Amino acid sequence: MIRINLLPHREAKRQRQILQHIAAAVAVLGLAVALSIGLHVIYSSMLSGLQDEEARLIEENRKVREVLGKIEHLDKLRTDVENKLDVVGNLQKGRFRSLNTLVSFSMDIPGNVWLTDIKDENGNLSISGIAESNRAVARFLRLLERSELFDDVRLVDIERKDIDGVPIRTFNINLKRVDPPEQQEPGAEEENKA
Repeated sequence: MIRINLLPHREAKRQRQILQHIAAAVAVLGLAVALSIGLHVIYSSMLSGLQDEEARLIEENRKVREVLGKIEHLDKLRTDVENKLDVVGNLQKGRFRSLNTLVSFSMDIPGNVWLTDIKDENGNLSISGIAESNRAVARFLRLLERSELFDDVRLVDIERKDIDGVPIRTFNINLKRVDPPEQQEPGAEEENKA
């Protein structure tokens, strides 16, 4: 009978398997290293791109803030100019108010009534005067009530006095000055109707 020693064959097979396992482990390790290096390169380039984008956005943000600062400054200037124009407009509207009031008094006052004092506190007028009779004061009150410039005309008091033997009446009247309606341009009425 022939005897064959199979042990060296098995030993060689085992060494080949060990070498295969080592080669597979080295290949897996190499692949893992290559993959991690590849991922590192990819993420580094992505990070570099994001850092560039962040720097660009920071610069854009700075420029936008400068523009917003200029816009806010312009808004403040515009508001200041509008306020000043409103003040000028109000002054323009009221520049002849006192003159118109005095003209209205002079046109409405009867010949037997004399004004001694006129006080104006923000459109609230207080008139003091003397008249020949109660009837003259009443006529003056009616004329003031009919005027478009005055409203809320009230006789505060009327008192009889004698000056050098002549009987007269002293009176006090309170009233409010009303701003006349603004005059519209000729074509504005037709536009409003349309």
